[in-house]
Amino acid sequence: MAAKRMVAGGARAGEVVIVRLAYGELLLESIQEICRQRRIRDGVILTGFGSLTDIAVSGAVGASFPPRKFYQRTRPRGVEILAMAGVIANYHVHCHLVLSDRNRAFGGHLEKGCRILSLAEIALMRVSGIKLARLVDSTTGQKLLQSVRAYPRIDASTEEGSLHVVASRIGKTR
Repeated sequence: MAAKRMVAGGARAGEVVIVRLAYGELLLESIQEICRQRRIRDGVILTGFGSLTDIAVSGAVGASFPPRKFYQRTRPRGVEILAMAGVIANYHVHCHLVLSDRNRAFGGHLEKGCRILSLAEIALMRVSGIKLARLVDSTTGQKLLQSVRAYPRIDASTEEGSLHVVASRIGKTR
């Protein structure tokens, strides 16, 4: 059985923060830090582009539901960030990237350890009027986006992406 759809209205667009990250900075870790500094508890990553020297992305493999196999790509090499988008829920950044090298395009879920090559330019937008959190769904085992009345306590597991929880529980990666 699939998780239920979540639609939450009433969110209002807030401040837009434009960021330029520099050579050597870590992409996900820097976005997390900026969200905390600028108090972007709930928001969206509107767009982003740039280049990376170290990449770390992951995603589901196959068509089974819930997903049982995952890929992880981690390697030092220059790639371009063609697109990035995501949701920030209770300071948890869930972001996906489309990357390209000279031969192909690929992408996935942004993981820790992606290091900026020349730059990364990102637009973040705070949203208000809604409280968002990622809570473990009993059907899928994933941390799924939820509209909540009160924020749950933030702990170390809040930093995990939605696929991490499933991969660690099932223990299968490819």
